[in-house]
Amino acid sequence: MGPISAADYGIVSALKCERVLLKFDPKDLNGSTRNGGAAVACSDGDTDIRVFHGQISHRPHCQLITGGTLRYIPSFRGYKKRFAFELMRDLKALMSIKETKTLFLYLHAPCGMAIKYLYGIREQISLAAEARNFFASDQFFVPEKIHLLFHVKRLDTGGDLKQRTYKIAL
Repeated sequence: MGPISAADYGIVSALKCERVLLKFDPKDLNGSTRNGGAAVACSDGDTDIRVFHGQISHRPHCQLITGGTLRYIPSFRGYKKRFAFELMRDLKALMSIKETKTLFLYLHAPCGMAIKYLYGIREQISLAAEARNFFASDQFFVPEKIHLLFHVKRLDTGGDLKQRTYKIAL
């Protein structure tokens, strides 16, 4: 998908002003990715999160699926229980094999899966909080090592494509 609309960028700007979306600097992780980190992200080829995730962790392990993190959330309108169960089983296996407890849950805009099920950016952010709670409720995961990130593609005032990843602070 292309960049977000000017109206959606206005929502992103408002979320930044509300301090829901914060500037994310991988250095802020303070070594929590020493043994790598697993990422759940959308498989959208127009927003390849693996490039960014490789800057966060020297051992970036990714689970890519259409809709990414959204597919785990029971309240997501496109949720399929059996599919989510299998995804979770595979994610735990990945993290066990790679001996990491650090988890990055990415969402992005524009997101075709979110659009398909009629979720705007604010609704996606609310779903991110649900995702964190969902993973944190499972004893396999360490709540302090679950990071929520939101990736945005937009056009700047000169018409150049810019991409930025924010920390979701909920």
